[in-house]
Amino acid sequence: MMTQPGELEKNSLLAQILQSPEFHDSVRYQELLRYLVEKSSKVTSLKETEIAHDVFGKSSSFDPAADPLIRSYISNLRKKLEHYYLTTENQFDYRLEIPKGQYLVKYTKGTKNLIPKRIRTYVPAASLTVIALLIGVILFREFWGNGTSFTGGNSAAVNPIWNEFLANNEHPTLIVLGDFLVLTEKSIVAGRTFLRDPKINSDKELRSAVSIQPQQYSKYQIADVTYVGDATALGVSEIINVIRNSSKPFSVKLSSQLKWDDFDNNNIIYLGTLKTLAKLDTIFSRTNLKYNLNPNSLTILGARNDSSQTMNLNWQGGNYQKDYSIILKLLGSKNNFVVFLTGFSEVGVMESIKAASDRNLISRINAFTKKPVDQDRFLFEMISETEGVGHTVFRSEIKHFTILKNTSKR
Repeated sequence: MMTQPGELEKNSLLAQILQSPEFHDSVRYQELLRYLVEKSSKVTSLKETEIAHDVFGKSSSFDPAADPLIRSYISNLRKKLEHYYLTTENQFDYRLEIPKGQYLVKYTKGTKNLIPKRIRTYVPAASLTVIALLIGVILFREFWGNGTSFTGGNSAAVNPIWNEFLANNEHPTLIVLGDFLVLTEKSIVAGRTFLRDPKINSDKELRSAVSIQPQQYSKYQIADVTYVGDATALGVSEIINVIRNSSKPFSVKLSSQLKWDDFDNNNIIYLGTLKTLAKLDTIFSRTNLKYNLNPNSLTILGARNDSSQTMNLNWQGGNYQKDYSIILKLLGSKNNFVVFLTGFSEVGVMESIKAASDRNLISRINAFTKKPVDQDRFLFEMISETEGVGHTVFRSEIKHFTILKNTSKR
């Protein structure tokens, strides 16, 4: 019969796990793991409804069949534990695990982590390289297999957002994918490491970081590789299904590659988070919406440029999160059109892409405004409150919609 750790050893193991990077900043996951450990010492079975009530404050009407909240959290918790053991060099006498199909923890005899520290150090960089290669292959196959642009068919648009993009006007379409910049060590080619810092996504932000913390950042430069988020990579196919019906060609660029001529010579569709706007931020800043990334908040300006409403994003629980998805359609300076499909996180970006591609979008907007909207030269701003996991949306509700004037805001 396998021996079990004593209470002191269980408490010590739990404390080590909760102090790790995987759990240190995740209060919700700390609470969940503590709860499961405590329950496992008292009961022989545990139900989703009990976890939903005790940890998440759900009512007795909570239905696990309709709401995957608990299953999602437990799945992410297992991943956090796996990552903790994978990246920790200590010898473990016991490991705390949550077997699949169960919610109670069990303790198994530990084994020495045999993954060398040097290899583990380079895993993130290797992952970024794989992501970049996969995205490159997808984009090449989708867009550049027969040249740098496509010309599509002649079927109708899914909704009036895309009327001008499908019309035979003077401007081709440029799809802009918001990409995350990566840092790398200066003057190192072989064996270089890559670093993704959430605070840095432009040369300007890197220079600011160097001026504030030179010892930490002065040895880094912007790398020659970037990557795009899951929602952008997966959602671009939704947009292609719409604009490929245009008689005009379209092409693709990363936001970090934009040139100023691109803004005047194309109708533009931006897919990505607010963090990855890059040069497009100069256009977004002319709108009635102002965003802040730390902490995340979204402000709607009134007619006098005063704040009429501020939406604060202060609820996140691991990968299950709340976000605000944003759809903006503006008139550019050269009678061209710019559409932003964005949000603070992947779930917000995916919801904006799905909504913009939805044939029922106008019906949803009319239900929100309580009256039919004017679809002639359909320029507008729309914000939806969204919840989901990663790039999967579980719930979305329109919170703000306004028709814009047919002039560009300079």
